[in-house]
Amino acid sequence: MAFEDLKYAQRKRLEYLDRLFFWNGAATRASLIQQFGISNAQAALDFRSYLKEVDDDALIYDATSRQYLAQKGFQRLTGPAATSELLELFDGDTQSVYDELPDLQRTQNVHAFLPLYRAIRGGQSVEIVYQSMRDPEPETRMIAPLRFVSDGVRLHVRAYCFTRNQFRDFIPSRIDLDLSFLKSSRIEDIPRDDEWFTWSVLELRPHERLAASQQRVVRTEFGFTEDVLEIRIRQALEFYTTRRWGLDQEFPRLECLSIKHIPMTKEEIDAD
Repeated sequence: MAFEDLKYAQRKRLEYLDRLFFWNGAATRASLIQQFGISNAQAALDFRSYLKEVDDDALIYDATSRQYLAQKGFQRLTGPAATSELLELFDGDTQSVYDELPDLQRTQNVHAFLPLYRAIRGGQSVEIVYQSMRDPEPETRMIAPLRFVSDGVRLHVRAYCFTRNQFRDFIPSRIDLDLSFLKSSRIEDIPRDDEWFTWSVLELRPHERLAASQQRVVRTEFGFTEDVLEIRIRQALEFYTTRRWGLDQEFPRLECLSIKHIPMTKEEIDAD
């Protein structure tokens, strides 16, 4: 990637310039000054450094608007663009061109994660009082936390539950912190987490009930490059994949043609 030899602060400024030229098609020294609070002299130096890296016909200076304009032949120096870059460009934009719904899943208490994290690090099992959505009342359980898992929205902890004698995923925010983590012990022998060490290979395609034009849109939205989209996940994450991709909805956009379960190789397990 370009700018690797530069100091971190200047590299970030030039990467920002690269994004401005891609998304806005234009940039000025004032763009850098406003975003990073640097001097005009430093902004001029940054621009010279950037211009040395781009092709001669990639940018032109427009004297009327007093800014550099990206031309048709402009190519990013920092790799493919990502829509996440828009959030940085929106930040500080005086025009209201972006808003978002509040995420109701992010109300997780960091203090629930701390003892779980330390238990994982220390190889300990801990007693928790847990409120599941299946049982009307909280239940005391002894669990051995092993790893954290993200479903794309929030973090879960995967643990062996000695109460149920099976591996379970727990949502830390459902743990009663006042009554939990009062007892702990070293983890004794627990079974192998076979679902964690097994690949699930899902073959997906646009749902057959969709019209041809709708199927084309679904292929674009989900990044299909072949007739069938194949994804590989841990078997332990199948439930979250089904829910996040809407495979369990009444009118899903995708349908699952097949699921193959493939045990991980010793090399894959050792590298885990």
